[in-house]
Amino acid sequence: MSDKYEKDWKSFVKNIEEIEDPLPDSPYQKELFKTHPKKKKELIGLGGSKYKGGPYKFKVSYKRSKSAPPIGEAKIKKLLKEFQLMYDYSDFNVKDHLNHNIWGPRGEHVRAQVGNKLIQIANDFFESLKLPEDTELIDIKFTGSLANYNWTQGSDIDLHLVVDFNKISEDKEMLRDYFNAKKSIWNDRHDIMIKGHEVEVYVEDVNERHYSTGVYSLMNNKWLVKPNPRKPIIDNVEVLKKINSFSQKLDQLRDVYSRGEYELAFIKSEQLLDKLKKMRTSGLILGGEFSVENIAYKALRKINFMRELFDIKYDAYDKKMSINGAQNYASNPVKQGQETHSAYNAGYVPYE
Repeated sequence: MSDKYEKDWKSFVKNIEEIEDPLPDSPYQKELFKTHPKKKKELIGLGGSKYKGGPYKFKVSYKRSKSAPPIGEAKIKKLLKEFQLMYDYSDFNVKDHLNHNIWGPRGEHVRAQVGNKLIQIANDFFESLKLPEDTELIDIKFTGSLANYNWTQGSDIDLHLVVDFNKISEDKEMLRDYFNAKKSIWNDRHDIMIKGHEVEVYVEDVNERHYSTGVYSLMNNKWLVKPNPRKPIIDNVEVLKKINSFSQKLDQLRDVYSRGEYELAFIKSEQLLDKLKKMRTSGLILGGEFSVENIAYKALRKINFMRELFDIKYDAYDKKMSINGAQNYASNPVKQGQETHSAYNAGYVPYE
């Protein structure tokens, strides 16, 4: 994220906070009322400072003044407009037709040239997985926004290869990690464009629930879930609150990392990723693709929230596992002996 963009983003988040906790009896304001008098005393020199008098000729009140009234409708509209510009809200606008370059005139079937090429790509990726010979490719699904009415010129073609995880391995987590790694390698190595849209491959478990409102079977040449062009009703204010909440948590995580608390930063980054995943899943289950949670997730992804979160996670892991600098015990044989003795006791045998 560029410095300019980060500055604009933080300014925007500061404004949104008024939506999050505008009232004096909110938990956020109650906490401020508790700590404000002490902080004010310290500020004017009557707290922990050695100077017992502030630069005031009158007695200063340590009470916190009343909060401003709740944010007005005009300001909410202004923030929503900024939000839509910042996140290219057109991604969530529903068109009255599917992409004509991909789908036939009535949207009943994918165009033959496109479908055949996608099947070929999927088969090539399937071969690269080097799975047991009896592994069946159950289906090839075309899903995502290009299989729906909210497509844009920047949308990817999401190609899902369906297999039965249970017939490959009992360890589903290990298998999922393997497929994700192979997917990343494939997507990094290939830049395949179909009618101006990049192709993204993914391996899906046949027992996995899929919440997309548009799913097309390329192997059977038919819709499994036919999309509906009706325009969804989106609670923009709630979307803003979700984004603000996660942004604040990322700010806190940055602070932990910058203090050098790498173990804690790694743990908190994993917790935040898990929270993000649960938020999106619950939104898809209860409200579908246009749920508050899923739109907030997509907006966070647009500003590289996930990329920064993963960067902090991996950097924190590397830092906490690293030993920086070379300790020289040549001038301290006692300490050198203690270090070697401790290593043996811990079960680590130094190289000969």
